[in-house]
Amino acid sequence: MGIWSGVVSAVAGIAKSWIDSKKAKYEAEKTFQMKMAEMEATWDLIALRQAQYSLKDEIITIIIFFPLVAWWFPSLRPQALAWAEFVTTMPYWYQMVMFGIVAASFGLRWWFGKQGFKVKGSK
Repeated sequence: MGIWSGVVSAVAGIAKSWIDSKKAKYEAEKTFQMKMAEMEATWDLIALRQAQYSLKDEIITIIIFFPLVAWWFPSLRPQALAWAEFVTTMPYWYQMVMFGIVAASFGLRWWFGKQGFKVKGSK
């Protein structure tokens, strides 16, 4: 009976070590993900605070909303439509850069990240 209890103890010790290593790995990943989320939120807050010292947000807002405001004036509708069509003809990477600028400028990186945007051709 002494040999069997030794084998059982050894197997139990190995199983405990394996479980402990899995728990430690899980906890490390959890801590890492929490730190990453905290860093992203901090980045967005800094971007929003810095926006008070810059006109770029106002310029970006004007550019983005130009087609919507111009549409109210029938004489400007062709220019508004041409602007919107022009943007859709830009390369996908350029559109993603535009999205990134808007996201960083207005503290919306978290939203764009959750949309799961993928660059064409990537896996």
